[in-house]
Amino acid sequence: MMNRPEWMPAPDYRRLLTTIRHVEPDRVPIAELGVDPPIKAKLLGRPVRSVADDVEFWYRAGYDYIYLRPAYEFPHTMPGNMTTGQPKYEQTEEREEKSVPMTEAGVIQTMADLDGYSWPDPACEAYYQPLTETAQHLPAGMGLISGVGGIFTRAWMLLGFERFCMALSEDPELIAELFRRISAIQIAVLKRVIKQPGLIAVWYGDDLAYTESFMVSPAVYRKYLFPHMEEMAGIVHRAGMPFMYHTDGRLWEVIPDLIALGVDALHPIEPKAMDIKEVKRRHGKELALIGNIDPNLLGLGTVEQVRAQVRQRIRDLAPGGGYALGVSPCVPLNAPMENYEAMRRCVFAHGVYPINS
Repeated sequence: MMNRPEWMPAPDYRRLLTTIRHVEPDRVPIAELGVDPPIKAKLLGRPVRSVADDVEFWYRAGYDYIYLRPAYEFPHTMPGNMTTGQPKYEQTEEREEKSVPMTEAGVIQTMADLDGYSWPDPACEAYYQPLTETAQHLPAGMGLISGVGGIFTRAWMLLGFERFCMALSEDPELIAELFRRISAIQIAVLKRVIKQPGLIAVWYGDDLAYTESFMVSPAVYRKYLFPHMEEMAGIVHRAGMPFMYHTDGRLWEVIPDLIALGVDALHPIEPKAMDIKEVKRRHGKELALIGNIDPNLLGLGTVEQVRAQVRQRIRDLAPGGGYALGVSPCVPLNAPMENYEAMRRCVFAHGVYPINS
């Protein structure tokens, strides 16, 4: 039998949906795109080895949903041991993640390489089994959030970043075809995901920027990526659900593009890259905001410092709805449990509407 601490409210996924619609729910929701396996294991007192265990973590941690992607991936596009769409439930130890060197060549270099690549098959039933199983374990009031992996990220990883940048000018046909093939698979998967029982929203992730600048010119995103994102947003909206988007970095120039193509909520508003109060001032009527708790503070700060930042975010951002509190970009494995609990306790205690400034 799953139990929540007495200081937690009962789950109600409508909190997040109401917030994304820019309406005040009963309290500020907490929302994460990811939580590292060691944190999950510490909270549960045992490793997360199954979908049922994962659902129990999200429930006992105080969330109104579980985030889980279908179990597929594009080979040779994920760095080191990074968690892919489906959590590796057998993995319980802390891990050192390796980043893909930007100078490393990808497995695709020419148009001819496209046909020899092992593209995932969207019709594979096994991809969707974890989502179906999740719905069978959801407690009353909890929902499922799912999505697909990044189109831009897969494109540059398959080519290698240097080759990708060179091909933008030297071989634009290769770039266009690569985006087309990746997008066709992601959209086919999304059409299956959208029919999963218990689904309440779609959360698409694709990093576009560093702290100070974009990875490539915004013109590249507008030409090759955003039309496919707009198609995905349309699929999600026609199903009556919000389309949430994750990207780190400084995004000022493309935020109007994201709103225009159909993004309803933006995550995580990286603290070092953008002032979230300014984002809310400029775009808060059109775009819900998620995240912005500093992961370094959560990992290295004191309990009081964590509480102070949570209270400040609630005071500044929660009035009127449109803000869900979470860590930018995810709960890191080095976060002390007392800090993680302090964050959640604080939002439950101080995030009750009406918000007192």
